[in-house]
Amino acid sequence: MKLTASDHSIKRIVAVIDDDIDITTLFHDILCENVLEACVYAFNEPVEALKHFMENQSNYALIISDLRMPGLNGFELFKKVKKVNPTVRTILMSAYNFDEDPTYVEYMKDGIIDSIIEKPITIERLCQKVRKELNEYQTMKT
Repeated sequence: MKLTASDHSIKRIVAVIDDDIDITTLFHDILCENVLEACVYAFNEPVEALKHFMENQSNYALIISDLRMPGLNGFELFKKVKKVNPTVRTILMSAYNFDEDPTYVEYMKDGIIDSIIEKPITIERLCQKVRKELNEYQTMKT
């Protein structure tokens, strides 16, 4: 599904990517109800999410992705996204403590990962993080 960037009625896209369908369903529903300035998509397959991003890259504002997924992990997904559109904001989520992970440290330093969410997360904190990243995106675009 390709969206036309010239259509001013199109909201910026926020994508939630996790191989756990319960997480993507919950996050999708929460963000649709609480972050009205975005159009939220949920993906359980990171390769499908990347395909959607490539087709609609100019409309993407934020990608929230789990770290550990089959086929394409969150690190590699973000690296591909930022190579194509460096203004897209990224939030890495995981229950895994990655503070000491050299890839995580490098990607944070290089701006490939903009923010993190540690699972579990409250609804209020999720919405706060998403709004913060959307504001950062808007600031970068102006």
